[in-house]
Amino acid sequence: MINISKKNIKINIIPLIDIIFLMLVFFMLATNFSEKKEISFKLKTNIETLGDNEENLLIYIKNNSFFINENSLNNSDIEEKVLSYWNSKDYKNIIILNDKNSNLQKLIFILDILKKNKIKNVSFADDPKL
Repeated sequence: MINISKKNIKINIIPLIDIIFLMLVFFMLATNFSEKKEISFKLKTNIETLGDNEENLLIYIKNNSFFINENSLNNSDIEEKVLSYWNSKDYKNIIILNDKNSNLQKLIFILDILKKNKIKNVSFADDPKL
């Protein structure tokens, strides 16, 4: 019978750490990192090309202020006004016109309101008057 003393047994952990490190590097390199995706869209060159204005609810963002069908709106009641205009007539589309000087956050704010209320018929246009 072979007698082995327990005092002489040592587990060397350094090779185990090396293997774990190599596995970590392998999985990091093998992982597909998601790329940022861009949304590409073309602006209509003129507001008149979008069709009849009676069917379109026009939201203007000019000088960081909101206008709906040329009526000025406050930032506090913009959601209520957009929904009341949208529900008051049989609009088919919402057209957002943003001037070059306006903040992009204003556009995103309007898009968030429309998405929250499940309004999907949204178009962007460029108005040379802005």
